[in-house]
Amino acid sequence: MATTVASKVHEFEVSSKWYFDAGNGRVDAGSRMPILYGPPPEFGGQENVWSPEHLLCSSVATCYVTTLLSFAKLLKVEIRNLAITASAEFEKKEICLEATRIILRPRISFRKDPGRGVAEKLIDKAKRYCFISNSLKGEVVVIPEIQFT
Repeated sequence: MATTVASKVHEFEVSSKWYFDAGNGRVDAGSRMPILYGPPPEFGGQENVWSPEHLLCSSVATCYVTTLLSFAKLLKVEIRNLAITASAEFEKKEICLEATRIILRPRISFRKDPGRGVAEKLIDKAKRYCFISNSLKGEVVVIPEIQFT
């Protein structure tokens, strides 16, 4: 008899309110720090608040980082430093803009040399299992910079 494992659903909830007099909105999620948002300056928004485009780009970057750290722990790989930059390209498709490409540039410094194969496996797994990246239609490109110190 085959056994089935029930899939677990994870639900995350936010609330948002738009402030017409300020020209921006606020997102809240429980006790987390709120995020002020609005359209980017390219579309008439303010420079000092997060845009949906920046939030999408940061969601991919932070998901990649936390996924990489999770696999580093599983593989018992010690990371000394980890930083990432990300850029998102949006193109007009059919009727609206789409995120067509997100480029991630992680800079990883290892405490001990885990070997090139292990480092590449870690980088590949982080990309393959980043659920935010996997939820997008656009291409996600990872260009790592690896240092062994």
